[in-house]
Amino acid sequence: MMGFKIMPMRHQDLAEVIFADKMVFGHTLGFETLINELDVNPFAHYFVMRDMTTGNLAGHVSVWIDSPNAQILNLYILPEHQGKSLGDELLEFCINYLEKFNVENITLEVRPSNFKAIQLYEKYGFHQAAVRKNYYDNGEDALLMLKKCEVIDK
Repeated sequence: MMGFKIMPMRHQDLAEVIFADKMVFGHTLGFETLINELDVNPFAHYFVMRDMTTGNLAGHVSVWIDSPNAQILNLYILPEHQGKSLGDELLEFCINYLEKFNVENITLEVRPSNFKAIQLYEKYGFHQAAVRKNYYDNGEDALLMLKKCEVIDK
């Protein structure tokens, strides 16, 4: 087994990411918005995780960096790849990547019902900073989670 590799998202990844977004979240930003994110938005940084044995998508993470702050927009591992510590690997990659930009604060929203994700984020130093009422389409609140990062002066 060759393992998994995280790489910048490319145009040829879009169809697979859109399909995965719909499966995981029930919706997607859509082709045009994702093209804009990849080609135009200077704050957007999108990555895919691939199974190097099959070449199939295993996960995805997207962030916006507006230094000194960053927001994780989406982070997921597809169901067939869960339970392999890939969520840890993808989140660690994301945090390490953001450190290169001297990010001081990382935020994200998560459903209160998503216990596994909350445990993962807390494991990496995120804590609940606020609640966004009726945030999701179904009326569920969102927990705003925050991680303070150590900035190393260069």
